[in-house]
Amino acid sequence: MFSRAVSVARICGRRQRGFMSLPSFGLGSSQGQRYKDARVFPYTKEQVFDVVADVERYSEFVPMCMGSRVVDGTRRIEKGVVEGIADRETVEAELVVGYPPFRECYMSQVTLERPWRIVATAAPNDSIFKHMKTVWEFVEETQAQTLVRFGIEYEFVSVLHAQAASLVFKRMASSNLAAYLARCRKIYG
Repeated sequence: MFSRAVSVARICGRRQRGFMSLPSFGLGSSQGQRYKDARVFPYTKEQVFDVVADVERYSEFVPMCMGSRVVDGTRRIEKGVVEGIADRETVEAELVVGYPPFRECYMSQVTLERPWRIVATAAPNDSIFKHMKTVWEFVEETQAQTLVRFGIEYEFVSVLHAQAASLVFKRMASSNLAAYLARCRKIYG
């Protein structure tokens, strides 16, 4: 199912404690991180939206994503609720993130407002995040160019995880838009 990883079900089904779920050992609280970026992509907003919405393929191109899937039976569609003309779709996604040999699984609720916006939030009571929210916005600059706005904010449950992630956070976050742009190039030329 995944080109770079073991299947999500097999990884998430394990009962082992992962690196990212280590206890805090009384070291205080973790600090949240925020990152925002924007870049013009030479593609239509529909094309860029489709790449970002393709959660099932994230393990093929998203940095540190080792597996991803949309959970069966979680897709819901509300007709015409976005500005009175577009549908809002929500799905639950299961993602495996990390860097070998460390990996963790988390659930995310993904809201898609085609073709303007995608928001992903970690499921309540997630074992990795106190909170996590990723926002993608797509603004048509010209018929074949789209301003892509990307923002992420999160806070980890584990202080140790937060400290380890802080070492690579900015590099990983800044490489995210580049990875999606490369994916657009691969698909659309």
